[in-house]
Amino acid sequence: ELHLSHWTGPLPVLTVETDWSYHQWQHIFGTYTYNGGAVFGFKATAAGAPLDTFGRNVYVDSLDSDYSSTGWRRVNSFLTHTGDGVFCYGFSPHNGRTGAGSQYRLTIEGPGVAPDVSVTVPSPGPYNASVDETQNAKITALDDKQCKAN
Repeated sequence: ELHLSHWTGPLPVLTVETDWSYHQWQHIFGTYTYNGGAVFGFKATAAGAPLDTFGRNVYVDSLDSDYSSTGWRRVNSFLTHTGDGVFCYGFSPHNGRTGAGSQYRLTIEGPGVAPDVSVTVPSPGPYNASVDETQNAKITALDDKQCKAN
């Protein structure tokens, strides 16, 4: 794929954190903003397809996951939350697989004609109660109705 953008302004910001959901499953969360404001849509299908020009899907790829023993593989995509641009996703079992890997790459289309943004973060690894407590405080600080600390 080739994505072109003749953009000269500030870039959108995709912030990504990792921790664990239910004290066991790897979990990612974060925000998508542009010019200090949240980027989100107002209408979407039940399957998560945007029904307006504002909605943005976060695409999540996993490296060396149980979906594919080597290389990057798409795990899921989902919308940023209406009102605050927050997102969260837990790598819990679906049909016997979690999609958890050694790294996660999140990609999202820029608002308007802004360029796409991609961030790669390492897996949080095995559960660590102390780190999870710190990360749970960050989730709580987002004050999002859908993303909750465990």
